[in-house]
Amino acid sequence: MFDLPPLKMPPELSQSFWSGLFAVALAWLGRMMWHVREVQGQRRKFFSVHLVWELLTACCIGLMADGLAEYLGLSGKPATAVVIFIAYLGPRGVEQILLKYADNFTTKKTK
Repeated sequence: MFDLPPLKMPPELSQSFWSGLFAVALAWLGRMMWHVREVQGQRRKFFSVHLVWELLTACCIGLMADGLAEYLGLSGKPATAVVIFIAYLGPRGVEQILLKYADNFTTKKTK
């Protein structure tokens, strides 16, 4: 019907695109694990507004976790694990870890 020309992207842009897409998909998997846990605990319904927020959170957290994995120099399975782990923790879990980490540097322990 229509003969579209092939889409040619520079290799760096193509790699960034697929990396970001893969990270968002993995983050969605991590957030869905959290969502299912909440549903099983009868704290929310499966199909609800919470599901929409989980998908938006997965997009943001997936890109953030992908950037963190790249910053740490990880690739392959370790980078995948970082994305899923951070997505499972979600914003509150990451905040709690960062607060505990920051507490170690801001409080002085006296004996």
